[in-house]
Amino acid sequence: MDARNDATTTSPLPDWARGLELEPHPEGGWFRETWRSGTTLPADVLPAGFPGPRSAGTCILFLLVPGQRSAWHRVPGAELWLHHRGGPIALELGGTGDVPRDSVVRTVGSDVERGEAPQAVVPEWCWQRAQPLGGEAGLVGCVVVPGFDFADFRMLG
Repeated sequence: MDARNDATTTSPLPDWARGLELEPHPEGGWFRETWRSGTTLPADVLPAGFPGPRSAGTCILFLLVPGQRSAWHRVPGAELWLHHRGGPIALELGGTGDVPRDSVVRTVGSDVERGEAPQAVVPEWCWQRAQPLGGEAGLVGCVVVPGFDFADFRMLG
């Protein structure tokens, strides 16, 4: 049975995603860290905004199901989104100011002929939020450089 169509199941994940060991993400959606670089960058070589040393890079799997939308959030590192499976995801970028403004939408997906891009970049400190398009869950990988740390994570309530 597909969990997206059954509100009585304990997980809203599609059948194909259940083996990925995803957990709820504070911003919305589901995630699991899949890689953290063994190289640590000391704070004195990092740009402003990093309160301490960070891994050189990190990667997560991130999944949104229909009806979910992540909250506006940002991190000081650049983030590369890579589409893996399922439907396209609308990735909204809201600039680098104090609050999101003048947003633009990038469609991350596999149907290049329909204007989707299999990859998208979120610049450093750029506000972002995402939601699946259509009625299908979408799975992406998100690589952050320098690596992600919840101490750097900023989310609008």
